[in-house]
Amino acid sequence: MRSLVTLAAIGGLAFGLYDFSRFMKVKRIGRWQARRLEIWEGEGGAVPVAATRTAAQVTPKKPSSASSRGVG
Repeated sequence: MRSLVTLAAIGGLAFGLYDFSRFMKVKRIGRWQARRLEIWEGEGGAVPVAATRTAAQVTPKKPSSASSRGVG
């Protein structure tokens, strides 16, 4: 019984350390991306839309025209 409790405690500690390291990785990546965004905006460059594209690379969409049938 004591070995089972010890095993559960070690497993809980291992999972806690794994979860904490994952949290710190996400936090570090978020700071890195925010820094990159500040640099792009400061240079007047395009703001990223996705991981591989910036707003300057997005093709503009045609504005929608009014309906010929009217409201009705």
